[in-house]
Amino acid sequence: MKITITRQFQQFLKEISLPLGDLLERAEIPNLLWKEELNLTTDQYYRLLKTFDEIITDRQLLQFSQIDNLQTFIPPFFAALCSVNGMDAIKRMQKYKGLVGPKKIKLTETQQVLSVHYEFADSQRALPRFAIINEQLLLISILRKGTGKKVIPREIAAPFNYGDLLTQYIGNKIQNGNENRIEFYKSDLALPFLTQNNSMLQYLEPEMQRRIKENEDRSNRGIVRQLLLKAIPSGQYNINEIAHQMGQSVRSLQRNLKKEATTYNREVKDIQLNLAKKYLSDKRLTMVDIAYLVGYDDPSSFLRAFKRWTGMTTSEYRKVNC
Repeated sequence: MKITITRQFQQFLKEISLPLGDLLERAEIPNLLWKEELNLTTDQYYRLLKTFDEIITDRQLLQFSQIDNLQTFIPPFFAALCSVNGMDAIKRMQKYKGLVGPKKIKLTETQQVLSVHYEFADSQRALPRFAIINEQLLLISILRKGTGKKVIPREIAAPFNYGDLLTQYIGNKIQNGNENRIEFYKSDLALPFLTQNNSMLQYLEPEMQRRIKENEDRSNRGIVRQLLLKAIPSGQYNINEIAHQMGQSVRSLQRNLKKEATTYNREVKDIQLNLAKKYLSDKRLTMVDIAYLVGYDDPSSFLRAFKRWTGMTTSEYRKVNC
């Protein structure tokens, strides 16, 4: 799961006394915030949610759950605000929820009411209090921002206490129960969004579809391949670096890849070959350029490797395929 963390958002968390570096350390997740991007496994993401849950106060949770405070461009949320109305916004968020974390939204409709339920992608793990309330408050914030009105849920049910501050913000009593559920009258969800922007949605839709496909493969092999696509052109793609980014030991990564019937070296070579074929189609690139971009300092070594991989020289490949 890829999460983009801007410096502005890190500063916001620090201002509300939730420094992200400390949270990552407590969740035993490698701190790679200097890249402004985190690649988390499903287990790491769940640990991070649990860590938030252990330390966050209701006041911090309320601040964290306001759409205006996110201070970063998150396409699914922006797409929701660009929607025609609340009903359209919620359905867009359901469609693209996987882009901002391994969580799912389930909707249940009656003639007058829409009910929203949240759960972790792995349904065997219960979402902690922080995760559920954050989702519910964020949804309320988006609806209020979009309509310019104080939209109040018809009902909220959850298996934990909300506290006076959160109950006051929500504007309705909380029903105790085993499930998490937030319901809205459809008449409220039909209110037009003042933030509607169809031209932006035309841009966002294909981009988010692309990102969904990227996030579909959460296997160790899939994550390794995503990381190698960026790491190989930089030359920093040894197994120690990739394992560290994944929060695994080298031995664990090798063992996990073996379970998926592959090896680290096999994935490196496969990505290098795919990149080489892509770059060879651009005749503006020299062999020196291409060798460097696929992780070879010596062009001769790259040429020999390509012949070994394909049975053709690079010149023959360009002549036949480009």
